[in-house]
Amino acid sequence: MQSLIESTLITTHATSPEATATDATSYRPRLCAAVLLSTDSLTAVALSALCLQLYRLFLGALPAFPPRRSTSMDLVLLFAGVIAYLALKGRYHQRIPFWTETRLVTGASLGAIGLECAATLLAGGQGVRWAVVGSLLLFAPFATLANHQAKHALSRLGLWTMPVVFVGDGSSVAATEAALNSDRSLGYRIVRCISSFAVLADAPDQPLRRTMERYGARQILIAMAAQGDLHGRVIEAALHERVPFAILPQPGVFPAFAYEATHFFGHNAIFLSFRDGLSDPLARTSKLMLDVTVATLLLLLTAPLFLFIVALSWLDGGPALFMHTRVGARGRRFRCLKFRTMVVDSERVLQEALASQPALAAEWAATRKLHNDPRITPLGRFLRKTSLDELPQLINVLRLEMSLVGPRPIVESEVSLYGDAIAQYYAIRPGLTGLWQVSGRSNTSYQQRVQLDVWYVNNWTIWHDIIVLLKTVPAILSRDGAV
Repeated sequence: MQSLIESTLITTHATSPEATATDATSYRPRLCAAVLLSTDSLTAVALSALCLQLYRLFLGALPAFPPRRSTSMDLVLLFAGVIAYLALKGRYHQRIPFWTETRLVTGASLGAIGLECAATLLAGGQGVRWAVVGSLLLFAPFATLANHQAKHALSRLGLWTMPVVFVGDGSSVAATEAALNSDRSLGYRIVRCISSFAVLADAPDQPLRRTMERYGARQILIAMAAQGDLHGRVIEAALHERVPFAILPQPGVFPAFAYEATHFFGHNAIFLSFRDGLSDPLARTSKLMLDVTVATLLLLLTAPLFLFIVALSWLDGGPALFMHTRVGARGRRFRCLKFRTMVVDSERVLQEALASQPALAAEWAATRKLHNDPRITPLGRFLRKTSLDELPQLINVLRLEMSLVGPRPIVESEVSLYGDAIAQYYAIRPGLTGLWQVSGRSNTSYQQRVQLDVWYVNNWTIWHDIIVLLKTVPAILSRDGAV
C-alpha cells in the first residue's frame, strides 16, 4: 500500500479513443523488461571490471588481468543471484517507486556482501575479496541511477508509458492524483477518468474490459470513496473479467501505512495490524546510533568551517551563537543552538525600519516575517540561504535534545497550532532536517508542515530517515523555499 501511495501518474487526460491509440500501440512491457534487465547486467559487468582493475593497480594483490578464476566466479555468481532476486521482486516488470526500489537494490547488494564474507570465512580464506565487496557496494547507487535513466529514455519513446483508466468519484480522484504526483519514473498515463456508476452502466457484459479496449488502457485504477457499494461492484467486475487493476484507498482513510496484512483461508476477511516503528526498542536504538555517529562525523569534518564562521561572527562585536528555547520530545524545553544571523541590536533596527517604512510594517503585522529583513547581516543571509546557521544543532543532537531527522523544532506559541497533532510531535525528538525541509520549506503552508510531521511520525522507519538525509543535500543546494 505504501508503494502505491508513493507512485506517480502522468496525468494527461484523453477525450477520445483516438487520443490513446499511440499509447496502446507504443507500450512494450516485454521490451522494457529486457532493457531494464540488460541495464543492470551491463552495470554489474562494468563495475566488476573497474573494481578488479583498480584492485590490481593499487593493491597489487592480483598477478595478472584477467584475475584469478575464483574471484571472477564470485562476482558472476553473486551478481547473478542479485539480479535474479531483483527479477523475482518485480524490478524489471513492475512499477516500483524510486525510493522503494532503492531500498530493494541496496538490500540485495548488502545481502550479497554478507554471503561473500560468510563464504570467505567458511572457506578459511585469508580475507574478503575487496574487489567483490566494492563492486557490490557500488552496484546499488549506479544500478539505481542507470535504471532510472533507462526508464526516462523508454518513457520518451512511449515504450514504458502505460495508459490507464482512473475509476473514481468526486474529490477522491483529485486527492488521489495529488498524492501520487511524486515519482515520474513510473510512467503511468491516465487516459480517462470515469465514475463508478458510468463504467458499470456502460455495458452489462464485461464493462471494464470494454472500457479498457475503448481507451487503449492496460490497467484500471480504482479510487475508493464513500460509495462503497459501487466500488465493491467495480472490484467484483474486475475480478470476474480478470483485468489488471489496483485499488487506491480514499486519502485520509489510512493516515498511516505501516501495516501487516493477516489473511484467513477461505474467508474474505483481512486484518491490518499497525506496526509502530517508534515503539520498537531496537529501531529506536538504531535511530539513536545513526544520530550520534553521523553528528560526530559531521562535526569533525566541518570543524574548520565551524571555527571560520565563529571568527567572522565575532567581527561585529557580538556572540557567534544564538540560543533560543524550543519545545522538544515529551514537551520538554531545550536551548536550540544556531549561528547568530542578526545584528546585535536587532530590536532597535526592527523598530526603526517599521516606523520609517509603512509597507514593511504592514508585512510584519500580517506574517511576523520580513522578506528583506533589515536585521539580518550579510553573513547571516548567506548562512540562512545555505542552512549553515543550523550547523551548531549537531551539538543538540549529541546532547540527545534533537535528532538528525524529525519534525521542525517549534517554539511555545506554535504548540496550539498543532492541535491534536501535538501528540505526534511530542513522540519523537525534533530534527535538524525533516520532510518539511525537503518539501519546499517556506513554500509550504503551516498546515502542510504539520501534516508532514504527522506522516513522518506515523510512518517512521530508519529507511525514511536515510531518504530524508539523502534528499536534504539537493534541497539545500537548490535553496528551495529558503528565506
